Amino acid sequence: MGETLATLPSTVRSTVSGALGDPLRVFAEPGPVHEADVAFDDDARMPGLTQLLRPGRRYTTFVRIAPTSGRPVVRTVCVKFPDAYGPGSDQDFLFASSGDGAPLHHFAVPRSRADDQLYSSLWLYFAGIRPVVFGASASTGSQSGELGRGDRLDFLIGGIVGRFHRIGDIRLGSEIPQASVGFAASNSGGGLRPLPPAMFYRG
Repeated sequence: MGETLATLPSTVRSTVSGALGDPLRVFAEPGPVHEADVAFDDDARMPGLTQLLRPGRRYTTFVRIAPTSGRPVVRTVCVKFPDAYGPGSDQDFLFASSGDGAPLHHFAVPRSRADDQLYSSLWLYFAGIRPVVFGASASTGSQSGELGRGDRLDFLIGGIVGRFHRIGDIRLGSEIPQASVGFAASNSGGGLRPLPPAMFYRG
């Protein structure tokens, strides 16, 4: 509760920036990049009409965890599916530390640790013809407060109302020295389409 009250002004600032397409670049902080395996559950409840979201599918991805600061800041997880739709045609997701269920999943909430957190895409995507919110849930990391090699996040999806549910997991592998991963909402396809304001996010 104390941290929540102390960070309330930052929460408001970050959430307003997110609602306006992130002109303050809250979601563009650099951070370490890991190779990561994404596996969608065999029995995952997925929207139809997308190429990427298929039960049982496995992908090798790149994941950026940012920032590295120990202060209460908005934390982000960027997941890049390279060449998801052909050479040079990636699928990017950006999740920010947030809450579970509407309206909480629209709020960008500063946190003092990267692990033991829920992350949200904040705003809606169309997955096929269905409006959804994506997210990730990180359990306690192997190094308290951090996420690194061997740690796991649940890959989540939710509707306009209601809470997130798991559709797969993200397993972090080795950190890639001096690597950088950028997010662009325009890196989307195969039946996935970000809606405003998420479609304007870069970082």
